[in-house]
Amino acid sequence: MFCMFAGPFGLDLFEHHWFLGHIVWQLDHAEWTGMHFWDLIQPFFMFIVGVVMPYSFARRWARGESWNESLMHVLRRAALLIGWGLVARSIGAGRPNLDLINVLAQIAFTYTVAFLILKKSWKFQASVALLLLVAHTLLYLFVRVDGVEGPWVRNANIGQALDLMILGKTWGGSYATINCVSSAFNTILGVLTGSLLFSKESLSRKTRILAYSGLGLVVAGLALHPFIPINKKIWTASFAILSGGITVLALLLFYWVCDVWKRRAWAGLFVMIGANSIFIYLFHEILGRWMRHTAPTFTNWAEPFVGVWAPFTAAWLAIALQVYVCWWLYQRRIFFKL
Repeated sequence: MFCMFAGPFGLDLFEHHWFLGHIVWQLDHAEWTGMHFWDLIQPFFMFIVGVVMPYSFARRWARGESWNESLMHVLRRAALLIGWGLVARSIGAGRPNLDLINVLAQIAFTYTVAFLILKKSWKFQASVALLLLVAHTLLYLFVRVDGVEGPWVRNANIGQALDLMILGKTWGGSYATINCVSSAFNTILGVLTGSLLFSKESLSRKTRILAYSGLGLVVAGLALHPFIPINKKIWTASFAILSGGITVLALLLFYWVCDVWKRRAWAGLFVMIGANSIFIYLFHEILGRWMRHTAPTFTNWAEPFVGVWAPFTAAWLAIALQVYVCWWLYQRRIFFKL
């Protein structure tokens, strides 16, 4: 979440720098195929939604809540996610905008799918996750309608064709609404990971499973790339698997540092931000443009003296404001939930 609202950390001003330029390149999405660091933000978000589900619903069911009551909660939450996503995108567009490719709308679908199989065995959950990837891949490989030039052709694949047929439009950036099908893999993977972490398995067994699973997924995703290109824009199977493996390994690292070694002080900032993750996402989506335009008011005067460091400081003023909002809410134990 910090990367989401802070990026590109003002470093885009140095995109032609001999060293910083390489970092800036990673702070944006890959143009089409391939993967940059920035492409991992949404998979991390969708993954962590799944990780907390076994714990949060176990608490609900321990209080006596029925499965049907939980289902109503999930559907209400999914509707709110879609609704707030539409509000944020409409404000950004300056007009009502039926945007179903935004992160919240995509999570609404993957969260609901993950809940429907939450009480099933891990083998069943893993099978559903893989079947969703297979179905998504077969759709791209074999379904041909007007406008489709090939499975992975930008702006001429089945994802864009379906959006044009059903919604009458396509999305900027070459994204496709049916990404929600394949990205459900990442949320279900989070459910599997969360179930393992909250289980009574030994620490050594948990870490071995996470390490082997993460490495295996990374290798599998890379191995698929020659046949199914790694592509976030249409969330191909290779992208889902590779990003899933990286998220598992990252969680293993943080789990080991924070829960095993008990080194937690460094993470205080991120705890505050994560405690209101949906709020800060919407805050940034709705007010981010205003903050970027307003912050230079306080730094432009210095540009003749410090050059590019004035807009760099302005970028960090906008970041600091968002961090302050998270800190202010956390200090007062105010947590926004859907």
